[in-house]
This record gives sequence, structure tokens and C-alpha cells, in this order.
Amino acid sequence: MSHLQYTAKSHLRNFKTRIFRDEQADISFNSAKQMWFYGFKLHMLVSLSGYVVNDLVTPASTHDSKACEELLEDTNFPMILADLGYISQSLKQRLAQKGYQLWTPLRQNMSEAKHHNNWKLMAKRRTIETRFSVLCTEFDIQSPLVRSLCGLELWLESIIWVYNLRFFN
Repeated sequence: MSHLQYTAKSHLRNFKTRIFRDEQADISFNSAKQMWFYGFKLHMLVSLSGYVVNDLVTPASTHDSKACEELLEDTNFPMILADLGYISQSLKQRLAQKGYQLWTPLRQNMSEAKHHNNWKLMAKRRTIETRFSVLCTEFDIQSPLVRSLCGLELWLESIIWVYNLRFFN
């Protein structure tokens, strides 16, 4: 079982907007924080123990469901817990054809949310969310000091590599 998550790479300053203009950075709205941001999204596939299995950087306006299939390439996790951003019936059907079972919590205002949102699965998601807060606080992954998309991807890979080393004691 694994978990899909994304975090926004936001708050690019004015001089960085010029740098990243040619590299597909764009604007999007983060509904959880109720704010607009310019930049990229970092999508991650994480095991329940917190090990980062795969990651992908996309422009900010790319819908989460479009990044999902690319993240799952060459993985063997049949059960996937995902964020609200990955709610899509067509995505769920495409993944089912490939042998994956996608579970996303329903929004509180959706019918049958109380029956669907299993507290045990929500607790596992909460554990993974804690891992992301560790990446944000200890490695400051939301404030990259890079000057290109290639630099951003290299910087993220090095952080993820160092973070994953914790699992090999």
C-alpha cells in the first residue's frame, strides 16, 4: 500500500518568475491554503512507512490526476491512498484496468462521505502527511533556491535521497 501526495512549490519571487518563465512554471490555486501560487507542484508516491518511492515535478496548473499514472509506472503497489486532488472516476477506472485500486477520501459535503471515509485509512494518510511536514520543516522543500527546472529537480532528488537514507539504519 502506498500514498499519493503533492505539495506546491510556491512563492517564487519576481526575479525567479523571469527565470522560470521559459520552463513551464505557471499559476494555480491551492484550495487547502486558499491562495494562488506561481511555480510547480511536487507529486510523490510514498510507502506507508514514509519511504519516497517516486516523485514528479509538474507545472502548477497540471491536474493531480494527470501526474498519477506517470508516478505509478514501474511500481508494484496494488492499493493506493490518494489526496482529494486525485478524485476522478475515469482515473480510478484506468488504474483498475492496470491492477491498481485507488482510494481517495470524499469531501465532507459529498453524499456517503461518512460511510466511505474509513477512519483506519484516514489514520494511515495522517501518518504520511506527517512525513511531508518533516520534508517541509527539516528540508524546507517549499522554498527552493534554484535557478532552473533542472536545478529544482536535482535539488529535490538530493533531498529525497538524504531523507530516504533514514530508512537504512
